[in-house]
This record gives sequence, structure tokens and C-alpha cells, in this order.
Amino acid sequence: RERAVVVGGGPVGLAAALVLARRGYDVSLCEATPAEEIKTFNPALAYLYNINARGQVFTHMFPSIHEKLLARSVASSDTGYMLAPADPRREITFPNMGSGVGGTEESYWIPRHTMTALLWEAVDEHNGARTPHSGKIDYEQGAACVGVAPNKNGDTSISVTIRDIVSGKEKTVGGTLVVGADGINSKVRQCLHDKAGRFDTWDYPAKKFRVRSWVSPATGLRLKALQVPADRYTIRDADESAAAAQNTNFIVVRSKGTGPRDTLSLGSLPVRASVAVRPANCITRPNHVLWTLKTGPQVKQWFQDNFPRVEFDGLIADEEWERFARAPGLAFPPCQYCPGLQASSPEGACGVVLVGDAAHSFSPDIGQGINAGLLDVVQLQEKLEGAAGPAADGATLGTALREYERVRAPETRALIRIARFGGPYQYNQPLYKDRLGKKLWTANVVLRLLLHKVTLGLFPKQMIFMVNKKELSYRQIARRADLGTAGLLAVCALAIFKLLLRLN
Repeated sequence: RERAVVVGGGPVGLAAALVLARRGYDVSLCEATPAEEIKTFNPALAYLYNINARGQVFTHMFPSIHEKLLARSVASSDTGYMLAPADPRREITFPNMGSGVGGTEESYWIPRHTMTALLWEAVDEHNGARTPHSGKIDYEQGAACVGVAPNKNGDTSISVTIRDIVSGKEKTVGGTLVVGADGINSKVRQCLHDKAGRFDTWDYPAKKFRVRSWVSPATGLRLKALQVPADRYTIRDADESAAAAQNTNFIVVRSKGTGPRDTLSLGSLPVRASVAVRPANCITRPNHVLWTLKTGPQVKQWFQDNFPRVEFDGLIADEEWERFARAPGLAFPPCQYCPGLQASSPEGACGVVLVGDAAHSFSPDIGQGINAGLLDVVQLQEKLEGAAGPAADGATLGTALREYERVRAPETRALIRIARFGGPYQYNQPLYKDRLGKKLWTANVVLRLLLHKVTLGLFPKQMIFMVNKKELSYRQIARRADLGTAGLLAVCALAIFKLLLRLN
């Protein structure tokens, strides 16, 4: 039985392991996160995934996974919106969200750790009920990848060196296929770029694994989450009544501060009614005063002064204020992608492929991170199946990986363009450049929506309104947006030309 190694045990790496094992590979999966942490709630990673129609292409391949997704998430059709203005004399509002950016297809909000645990359960279920035609998934948690290189006979297998993060002991696992699902700072991608070990005997340009990166208006924003007891989270309304922050609603509470260093919105995404702790996200520029507060009492006082609608006394324990003060938080990454997605041996008998954040990463503005990663896995599965099918005509693993790269690389480039321009101003940052940028971006969105309506749909909407339409590829979305831009520029050029003629 052929062997594969998957580096990275996040949702995309787990999805890849499940697909490969179902195809008959015996899979070795390594994940750096320790076993006791991997399925539990981590306040430092307290964000949610929105699994839309693209990501559901994968979940539908595994009915039990899709059923658990529905049971443990909040459907977009069940969500509402609650907006609490900064002034406590103003009433809390519940704006109608409509179909909005998400479109009409159902999507599902699920916490990161819940989605990860769900997929780990699927791995255990697969191992317990596998057929003679499917492979086994062996996994090691708390084991970081420190190197990838072809074996002595570099045309037949590849070795992955992993190190126990506690003991420091190293071991080697190998196979004919290595899947790099190890995130934005991928070690697998680095080894391909450096042509480490015997990769120098493989015929591929190392520069195709050099990451291309762009800064978007959301790049560098910092995120820290305050953990709020879900069953006691209430917000004072104008009449002094306590309005419950429903778990299935989007919650936004504005702060009193209006300056560039003290404006903040507490934002919470939808979670299941049974969830005990709910993250209230704080997203700011790095120069915000929040990052200068180093003790729990300082943080508590600042929140009490700036969010008078929320009764923090009795709601947030002193231990949580202290944890929040000490937490380093997260920074939104640049929009980046790797032009190369695979490399294979000269005869095509073994190879390495990149999926998920190892191939493309960006800030969460457009909600496509996990969905694009799961689509990578679906596409890889399809190309492997095509290489083994009756029409393959002697196709090798290398043939399948090159076909995967041919199809996914243009999609990855288009995805990063959408991430750069789709919706980077949604975080309402107070700096002048952010406010001006949002006004210009909003004007562009409104203009395109008006033209779309006036032309009866001939003129395309802004990219963010098309991104969740599964029937459109990322390339098609970017192409439509480009055609719309070209049309606007042509009209402007014609108008200027006619004006110059009149002046002459």
C-alpha cells in the first residue's frame, strides 16, 4: 500500500488525510499542537469559520462530517444582527441583514476548535470502520516538521523529519506523497524553495516557491478576544432594560472613544445556543491604547469607562481580565500566495503538494480561508482520481500533481486579488486613511451596484458580492470585476475625450 505524509493537523490537513486514506493511502499525519490542546478551546485562537457552499463541496463527500457540521454550527439563515451605539441614551437596533454578501446559499458558522475536533473525530471513525480498500491514518500530535527531502533513491519516496516539541527527539516518516498543510510559515514550502537535501536532483525552478505578498488595508490589524459568559451577556438599552445578546446573532457594541487610539467595537459572531463562553473580538491598529494596558485592573477600568452599556462587574472574572491583558493577540497577515503548488521526481513516482494557508493566506475579510483550503483538497482528490482512472493512459503521480497546479495556481492568484480588494475596510478603523479608504471603497461598491441594476445585471457587482457563489470560480469573479473596471475606464476616457473636443 502506498504511503503519504500530511504535515499539519488543522482542518485542511485533516481533510487531506481523510481524502488520501479513502483513496487507499496509509497516511502519517503530524501536527505541532500538543494532543491536550488540539481539540480544546484556546482563547488565543477564538475565531470562527464560515463554511460556505465552496467548503461544503468537501463536507458533502463525507456525510457524517456534514451532519456534525449542521449539528454544531449556526446556519446563516438563523442569524440576526444587534447593534449597540456608543451613546447609552440611544436605542439598541436590530438591522435587517438581508442576503447581503453571503448570497442566498446557506453557510454555517462554527468555532475553529469545534471544526478541528469534528475532523479529528472523523479520522478516528475512519480508522475504526475502514474497508480493505482504504488506508489507515496514523497521527502524531506535538510533533513539528523540521525537514523534508527525497530519500537516497529520490525518485521513489520522500522523507519527513519530525521533532517532538517536548523531548526534542526526532524521527523520520516517509511516503510517495507529502502534503504541506502547515500554514502560513510552511516548513514544507521552505524546503522546496531552498531545494533542501536531494531536492536539487529534481527538475523544478526553486523561485516558483518564493512567496508573493501584498499589503491590504487590513494587513497588520491586531486581534484579541475577551471571553464572555454566553448565558449572562446582556447590554443595557436606552430604557435601562437589559437586552440579551442572543448567541445566534452578530453582536456589535461601539465604544465611547472616537479618537484614532481609543475607538473600538466589541464584535461577536454567531455561536450555538449551548456554547458557554463567547468571544468578544477587539480588532484595532497596533497603536491602539488597548495594547499598552498590561494588567487586568487597567484593562477592566478601560472597558468600564468606554463601554457603559455593558455591566462588566459580575460578568467577567478577574482571572479573565488578567489573561486578556497578558495575551499577545494575533496580527492579520498580508495577502500572499505561492506560485508553485507542487514538485515531483523526474519520473513522477513521488511528489510534494501544497494546500491551504501553505499555498495562500490573507486576513479574514472575505471569509474564504478555510473554504479555499477545502477546495484545494477536493481538487487534489479529483486529479489523483483522474491519474488512476481508466482514461489515465499511464499517468503518474507527478502528472496528477502538475494538473492540480495547472488548475489551482490561477485560482490562487485570483483569490489573493479578491482578498486585497474585496472588503478590507469592514473593520471600521478610525485613522484618517482608513476612513477615506472606506468612503472610496463604499462609493465604488454603490456605483457598481447601481450599474448592475440599471443594466439589468450586465454590469457585474463588486467582487465581495460574488465570492460566495459556488458556480463562479475565483478567476471568473476576478475577470468579471476587471471587465467592469475596464468598462468604467472606457466610459471615463470617452467622456474626457468629448470634453476636450468641446473645449477646442
